[in-house]
Amino acid sequence: MPPSNDAFINTSTIIAIVSTTALIYTQWSNIPEWMKQRSDGKDKTRDLNDKDANDDLANPSAVLGKIGEMMAIVSNLEVTPTGGGSGGDGTRSAADVTQEKSAAADSMTKGQMMASVYSLIHLHRELRAIDPDYRDKLYDDDRNHDDVEVEELNELAEYLEYADLAYESHAVISTFCRQAELDLIRHDTATEPGRVGHFVALDHTKKLAILGLKGTSTLSDVLTDLIAIPKEHVGCYFDDDTFAAPPKNATKSKKATENMMCHEGIFTAAIWMADSIQPMVENLFVPLGYKLVICGHSLGAGTACLLGLELRSRIAAFRKNYTDLRVLAFASPPVLSYKASKACAPFVTTMVNNSDVIPRSSVSNIVVMSKLLVRVNARLEAKGMDFGSWASLMKFYDEHTKINDDLLITEKELDDFFDETHAAPEDDTESLFVPGRVVVMWDKGDNDDNEMGGIVTDCGMKQLRQVELSLTLASDHLVNGYRVNLKKLIDQLDNTI
Repeated sequence: MPPSNDAFINTSTIIAIVSTTALIYTQWSNIPEWMKQRSDGKDKTRDLNDKDANDDLANPSAVLGKIGEMMAIVSNLEVTPTGGGSGGDGTRSAADVTQEKSAAADSMTKGQMMASVYSLIHLHRELRAIDPDYRDKLYDDDRNHDDVEVEELNELAEYLEYADLAYESHAVISTFCRQAELDLIRHDTATEPGRVGHFVALDHTKKLAILGLKGTSTLSDVLTDLIAIPKEHVGCYFDDDTFAAPPKNATKSKKATENMMCHEGIFTAAIWMADSIQPMVENLFVPLGYKLVICGHSLGAGTACLLGLELRSRIAAFRKNYTDLRVLAFASPPVLSYKASKACAPFVTTMVNNSDVIPRSSVSNIVVMSKLLVRVNARLEAKGMDFGSWASLMKFYDEHTKINDDLLITEKELDDFFDETHAAPEDDTESLFVPGRVVVMWDKGDNDDNEMGGIVTDCGMKQLRQVELSLTLASDHLVNGYRVNLKKLIDQLDNTI
């Protein structure tokens, strides 16, 4: 005799518990010890009160909850889709937009959303089981790209340590600098909104100033802030000759000039940082002939990119070449419009590790993901996994505990979906992208002995324009996730030379 209705709380609560528990268990069992408790073999004494977003990322249940928060925020945004659609001219009607927004915002319960997230993760595992090269094909898209060179990876590995150092206490930073024969001339631990903790160290042998920026928000604040609406940067413009120059008061150049759009919240932090550091840079570093490298991780990376633009605009000496000021950013969120992101490639390099969620956390990406989850939910309902009964709940559980070729959505359907919902990046004037040259590395999986792929591309890469739901989207964002995969890729390339 089946249990009575009184035995159930409600179906959405049940599926939320089942799917979340399964996902958390799977994630947690796959997370290495260095993530569960931060111990990577280094003697670090971070202040217990010095909390940052990466601490929250170590909690898989929190990550899943934050994805739901992002979807809820997006559902309240008035966003016009940028991709193609039923109109045939790359636009959708107001009725289509309203219907899709309503579907994303109103028709899915929290339980259905979590179940759809888990279903997508499971779907990608099935696709890779059927086609071992599936993920490689996603990363090796039709855009022009180059193979990454081991020399560049070694430099990135060096500056990743400086980006990581920015998270540490004054005692740790001072000790590190003494051991590295650097002079620590400034350390600001400010972490309130609109300000960025940072340090400045000088390498007198190389005549180099290193500015490390710290990302300083809880994960909830980060994910809320990352999907900010773009704001025009009226302080500088770019053209074919001089990127990030001050606006011209005279008549416009014959060459087309373009204003750039940027992330408003992170731009605020960059402006504060520029006001703070400019006197030191302009009156000390430049006259002494010291080059400047700005580096950071996560929100620190996004701030580093926009700070680099601002300093180029303010200090004429930095516009004479692209070597006196450089930015090396790790896990930067999307902070610049597409054309500006490409134009700053000569002096900005951004690194993206595997399925790291932060570089993919733009408004347009989250809107697309919301639509995909609505579609996944509809497929679950069509296949009798709509959680309307105990039997459908058990069917969901059974289907998601095995890998087979009975796919919820086929590979072609996924490709068609993303073609439908994405405009060409050069035509997308509403979205923000990760800036500069983009170095991407990804795990090729068991069938390729877990080798790493590595390419140099730009922000228009298809795989950066969608949230890649996987069991590692959180751990891939952590500094140590970058460190481990960087070393792996460097060793791999060294062994093939």
